[in-house]
Amino acid sequence: MTTWYQQSPATPQNAAAKRIRRWSGIAFVPFLPLLFLAKLAVLTTREGGMCLMYGGCEPFPGVLFLSLVGGVLLAFVVAMAARGTILRVALGVQLLLEAAAMNLVLAYP
Repeated sequence: MTTWYQQSPATPQNAAAKRIRRWSGIAFVPFLPLLFLAKLAVLTTREGGMCLMYGGCEPFPGVLFLSLVGGVLLAFVVAMAARGTILRVALGVQLLLEAAAMNLVLAYP
């Protein structure tokens, strides 16, 4: 027996949550390709080229970078699954961690 349920009308909270989730996805999808392009841009500079060819540069802080990327992934999952005010906080944390990871990539050739 098939039962059809009427959908409840869209509330402003549902619309805001949908909008936040959409912005979270828009920020997350190009994150890794932009990191790759930023690293290429750093390596095309004079200092980056010298570092690549001759070495002697500071080592890249891999643990910090992986922690930032893991935090971005966790914030994205929370933004997709959570409800209420946690959505806004998760989106803010996601954007902040993405900016920190991008700055880290740009700082080390």
